[in-house]
Amino acid sequence: MIRLERNILDQANTQLRALEDHVLDQDGGYQATMISGQLKALFSLAKLHDSGMSDECAGMLEEIERRSNILVSRLPESN
Repeated sequence: MIRLERNILDQANTQLRALEDHVLDQDGGYQATMISGQLKALFSLAKLHDSGMSDECAGMLEEIERRSNILVSRLPESN
C-alpha cells in the first residue's frame, strides 16, 4: 500500500506543478481545467472511508488539494 500511496502522491504533485505552469502561463485555461479535473479524481481517493489510505497520505493529498484550489481560483474563467 505504501508504494501505491507514493505513486498517488507523486502523480498529484506532478499534476499540481503542471497546473501551476498553465495557470501562470495565462494561456493554458483549457489545460488547467483538464488537469484540475484529474486532480479532483485523485483527491476523491482521500475521501473514501474504506480506501485503506493512511492518514498521512490523505493529509498530504488534502494539502495538495488546498494548493490546487488556490491556483484554480486564479484562472480567468473562475472569476
